[in-house]
Amino acid sequence: MSASAKDARSAVEQRNVIVPQMIDYDELGTRQEWVPYLMYFNPRNVVLKSVSTDERGFRKTTDGQSTKSTALLIGGSTVFGIGATSDGATITSRLNELTKHNWFNFGGRAFNSTQEAVLVHLSNTTKVDGPIVVMSGINNLTRLLLPGNFSPMYGAFFQQSFFEKQMATAAVGNRQLLRMLISGLLNKFGIGKSAKPLSKSETTTKADSYSAMLKVFERDCEYLQMFAKHHGTTATFAMQPFAPWINKTLTAQEIQLFALLDKEGGGFSPVLKELTEYKKKYSQDLQTICSKVGMKYLDLNEATEFQQPEWLFVDRAHLTDAGYDTVAKILMRDLSL
Repeated sequence: MSASAKDARSAVEQRNVIVPQMIDYDELGTRQEWVPYLMYFNPRNVVLKSVSTDERGFRKTTDGQSTKSTALLIGGSTVFGIGATSDGATITSRLNELTKHNWFNFGGRAFNSTQEAVLVHLSNTTKVDGPIVVMSGINNLTRLLLPGNFSPMYGAFFQQSFFEKQMATAAVGNRQLLRMLISGLLNKFGIGKSAKPLSKSETTTKADSYSAMLKVFERDCEYLQMFAKHHGTTATFAMQPFAPWINKTLTAQEIQLFALLDKEGGGFSPVLKELTEYKKKYSQDLQTICSKVGMKYLDLNEATEFQQPEWLFVDRAHLTDAGYDTVAKILMRDLSL
């Protein structure tokens, strides 16, 4: 084992002493399932000390009452509740206790906005008579800043390089047959030359990719807004809390956890620096898009509750039980839930 691998392993072990619930989330991550359309989703019927999922892979939510109006919280791993010590400590479970609605957890780990919208579509949820809240934003920007192609149509998603490699490998055995089929079709229709292969990416600069990412985000927001209108309810986009974007005095636990995360993450520092630099522009751009499509916009990073010297983060994007409780109370207050 290399020295860097040993350091990363040691960092994870030290983290697990501080936040032992993360052992369950690490195990859950190794069991993610490849599924149609979404690419991957949470494993089904999991029962661990800190987290459980139902027969479809959705995280279980406590204190729900079917007699109440149905509300949805949509997003990535923060909505799923990475870092919570139990299903009852997630945002949806806390909202079930605090509001008059029955909240469902539509959180997918490492999802971009398109996967979030597709999950809503695939769920075929017919009764949504309560509010819809999308709490997201970080994954789209993070994935844009990581290496890899960005498609103006498909965007970019996590595990994309693995998917592309697997697809390329699967195609090798059938390549000769594919060439024969293409050649036969070209001759049949009198086409002299094969069509130009699709480019892996139509974008050439980071600025172009950023603009394309915003268009993808706008498309996904339009869909969710139409979904809300169809059900006669409202949709809100809430920018998820992200520690580097918050003017917060870190606690001793947060300082230690972030330092361990940096040891484990290795070369993520340049991306983290860019994420910090994008904060103001990105928030303004998303707010403009939400206004355009008719969604209310809320930036949780501006809430004074997150600026208090309380232990709220288990890493820079995921929260402690106190952090998730803070989000639930802010949403309840600012959205009049």
